[in-house]
Amino acid sequence: MNGCVSHTLCLSLILVSLLSNVLAWSSQDLHCGACRALVDELEWEISQVDPKKTIQMGSFRINPDGSQSVVEVPYARSEAHLTELLERVCEKMKEYGEKVDPSTHRKSYVRVISHDGTKMDLSGTKIDGDVTSRLKFACESIAEEYEDELIEFFSRETDNVKDRLCSKRTDLCDHALNIPHDEL
Repeated sequence: MNGCVSHTLCLSLILVSLLSNVLAWSSQDLHCGACRALVDELEWEISQVDPKKTIQMGSFRINPDGSQSVVEVPYARSEAHLTELLERVCEKMKEYGEKVDPSTHRKSYVRVISHDGTKMDLSGTKIDGDVTSRLKFACESIAEEYEDELIEFFSRETDNVKDRLCSKRTDLCDHALNIPHDEL
């Protein structure tokens, strides 16, 4: 009888350990996917702004010599525009679905509605309210927690923002550092 109880206890502990690993992967996949989607959406939104559009920045006080310290900066990457984008960008998560890699069982999140109206291959993509609401919540959490980093990265043009922000700066995608870049 004691052998049966200890065997059942061991199996239960193994099952709990495996389940916790799967849940940790799932959470990491979700947060990594949300970060990567957030970066994609911000890059898209910035690219849609007329590069000639500017905004005045600086102090509107008049200096002793009668001049003002106002400069015009490109609107697309201004802090005002980026802050505005961060307030609404996570709404775009409703345009994403979930794909599960059949060999690793890791989840990734892909756009299911293209920006330009082209058809997309949605085979194997799960599209439902639960997926989009979890992705939106993760996106909002990331946007709030890493607002300063997001504004820092997007206020100037930077290469590999997804890798630099989602993997190196925030560790949200630390598992993705082993994935070739074309799969990221």
